[in-house]
Amino acid sequence: MIPVVVDTNVLVAALLAPRGSNMAALRKVVGGATQFELCYSSQIMAEYEDVLSRPIITMRGLQQEASALIEVVRRVGVELVPNHIGYVVYPDRKDKPFLEAAVYAKGIILTNNLKDFPFIGVTAIGPESFLAWCEEQGIG
Repeated sequence: MIPVVVDTNVLVAALLAPRGSNMAALRKVVGGATQFELCYSSQIMAEYEDVLSRPIITMRGLQQEASALIEVVRRVGVELVPNHIGYVVYPDRKDKPFLEAAVYAKGIILTNNLKDFPFIGVTAIGPESFLAWCEEQGIG
């Protein structure tokens, strides 16, 4: 199994454009593809809950969809308690829990902000590239 840590921006984009590449990539991770294991920490879940309750979601009437998405993450995902990484300078400190979870799980980060994860040994991939890779690998 390939552990996958999903950045919050992928969840937001998936909710805003349910027919787009973010939702398609998310479906690969949480759907029937047994090659992937969705991983999150309590800090990541707290960010998901916070961001998915903001006006960008609520003003579009997507509260039910956001709640359902969080429940899917809880149901199919694996909660980790990653080790603290204190010696790294982060482009965006809010991304620290995502990096820590990916390092701990030895997984990849699915994100729209690749520039936020310029770390050696950490694979960050965008939804379109992730979908192309899945197709190349024959992952349905």
